[in-house]
Amino acid sequence: MKTNISIAATMLMAPAALLLVLGVISPWNRVQAATQSEDTIEELTPSMSYEEYQKRYEKYYGDATARMAEEGNPADFLLDDGKELAGTVAGSKGKSCASCHGKDALQLKGKATDYPKYNADLKGIMTLPLQINICREKQMGAEPLKYESYDQLALTMYIKSLSNGLPIKVSIDGPAKPFYEKGKAAYYKRRGQLNFSCAICHVEYAGYKARSNLISNNKHHADHWPSYRLKWGKTGSLQRRFRGCLKNMRAKRAAYQSEELRNLELYLTYINNGDLIQVPGMRM
Repeated sequence: MKTNISIAATMLMAPAALLLVLGVISPWNRVQAATQSEDTIEELTPSMSYEEYQKRYEKYYGDATARMAEEGNPADFLLDDGKELAGTVAGSKGKSCASCHGKDALQLKGKATDYPKYNADLKGIMTLPLQINICREKQMGAEPLKYESYDQLALTMYIKSLSNGLPIKVSIDGPAKPFYEKGKAAYYKRRGQLNFSCAICHVEYAGYKARSNLISNNKHHADHWPSYRLKWGKTGSLQRRFRGCLKNMRAKRAAYQSEELRNLELYLTYINNGDLIQVPGMRM
């Protein structure tokens, strides 16, 4: 458990300005990127294996975050409130999550393991928070919860926690495949004033230092959200972290649950297939 939590503490960062100043990424790379086609995926060579990265991480950070989480994760308060929300009647139809999914919505155990996934009605990718809001509107006659609000994060976290300890098993077969490819393209696409992509940090330079942190690689980026993050002083979602990286790139930030962020979440979660769900996470 300590190992899993310490892995989860790794930071999703886009420390572009610092890397440019230090010369880790050369101006020549930026000139080359200027000719990159909009539809081209710029394949990058991973900086190191995950096993090598994990050794570097443990040597650098030790078990500090794991010990803090064991002493108490502030996100646990949201977990308790999410359980209460699952049994709270709301909307015009007099229902709660528990009305359809049993006491404390326990019948949803294991359901989070295959999210995000393709949805025929949506003709796109369905995430767990989006599914919750659709259920609220259609099944309960209730107002959707504002994304990144306390109640939305709490309910999402609780429902996802019912699958804790179970492996992620996201499918990209059939109609999901084009959206996976779009998510991958978004991950490798250079953007913003700094002309960076997600992959530059988390593929090509994973394990290198940025300020006082190690840049994480792709493993364990999607198994522990929503997470409490020390930098934020509060709990947030994976899509909030995406938007934070885009801000660091000085790029336009897509809206929560936009098609771009849902596709990106599918791509990153698929990489984590087989990893065990562990929410809430705790990160630096």
